[in-house]
Amino acid sequence: MENNKLKVKDLVNIGIFSALYMVISMIVMIPVGIAPILWLIWPGIAGLFGGAFFTLLMTKVPKQGAALILAIITGLLYFATGECTWVIIVTFAVAGILGEAARKVLGYKSFKGIALAGGFTAFGFIGSPLPMWLFQDAYMKSIEEMGMGVEYVEGLQSMISAGSFIGMLAVAFVGGLIGTLVGRLMLKKHFEKAGIV
Repeated sequence: MENNKLKVKDLVNIGIFSALYMVISMIVMIPVGIAPILWLIWPGIAGLFGGAFFTLLMTKVPKQGAALILAIITGLLYFATGECTWVIIVTFAVAGILGEAARKVLGYKSFKGIALAGGFTAFGFIGSPLPMWLFQDAYMKSIEEMGMGVEYVEGLQSMISAGSFIGMLAVAFVGGLIGTLVGRLMLKKHFEKAGIV
């Protein structure tokens, strides 16, 4: 029977890749100030660029808990930077649970499981723009205090709807999914060595 328990080496790998996953997503967050629409599609962009790191981690640590721990660490790191509210911790925790469920059902060494988990984990990034829907007035005030212009704030407000929320979820999932596919292409030899199918 294969040992599915996380070891110290696994936890170190998860910590390193969680930091990389978060850093790359922060780098691609920089241009969102250009246009409000970029803020809504940022979760998908972050999932897309972070997908290779996520994919590599899942191949290095094909064990229960890897996706959940990565998600929780990422959420906590974002909250600790002061860039996001507590909402991002909740969204990443839920995203991590969904990711783990996909891996458990499809298999920890199944690429389908990794791909679905990558899509679900990208849901965690919606915790950054989600307060626009949950606490609209307070959120818009905080955006103004960060130095965003009136036009930018009004542009954000005009996009808040049930449809845009569903669209943001879809973009996040697809971005995370494509990110794992890109990761698979980049890491083909590693996949073959790890026996990922």
